[in-house]
Amino acid sequence: KYLSPDSFVLVLGESLTGPVTVNLANIPHILLGGSTGSGKSVLLKLLLMQSLLKGAEVYIADFKGGVDFPKVWHNKCRMCFTEEDLLYTLGQLVTVLEYRKGRLAETGCPDLDAYNEVTGENLPRLVFACDEVAEALDRTGRWSLPGKINMDIYSTASRSKEDRELLAQIENKLATLSRLGRAFGIHLILATQRPDANILPGQIKNNLDFRVCGRADSVLSQIILDNTSA
Repeated sequence: KYLSPDSFVLVLGESLTGPVTVNLANIPHILLGGSTGSGKSVLLKLLLMQSLLKGAEVYIADFKGGVDFPKVWHNKCRMCFTEEDLLYTLGQLVTVLEYRKGRLAETGCPDLDAYNEVTGENLPRLVFACDEVAEALDRTGRWSLPGKINMDIYSTASRSKEDRELLAQIENKLATLSRLGRAFGIHLILATQRPDANILPGQIKNNLDFRVCGRADSVLSQIILDNTSA
């Protein structure tokens, strides 16, 4: 009912004045925030399903064990459940970005839509989503137990050296995609309850221009939206 015919417009829902939409060709990255139960995962899946129906390739990092994404999602998307798999996936997306950068430079095209029109190719948009980005980027002392999925020990102590290096590489690739992804049709949709500086570095958050906040108090609203409207 709400699938937009325009590329690459995604519909978030209906307001009193009509559909609320975001055009990823113009505003490439999305931040979803809000307290538990405020609808982040539901909205994320809505946006991802529309992306799939529009022909995008979808990559999903889910550190909640896949409970929000049944098997049908696994068949249609590239799923990753560990930090190592996440780093590999982000590395592949950066490689695609560099390839597309070269192709656009050779043809003199400013963005993916222009390139596809000039060349007759149909390079798809790539959408990377993380359902709870805090599980991957939290700096407050989290260790993964070898061989155990979704069993973490939380501590106020700092991460191990290996964890810090892995985190730095993940952040670096996310930052690259957030800065350069728009022209090359690579988009980020990151969801988390509280995207403060301990979770989402400024160099990434500042490039997430489209922000949605679910139910929140004034402090959380300020962190997500930079105002207390939510």
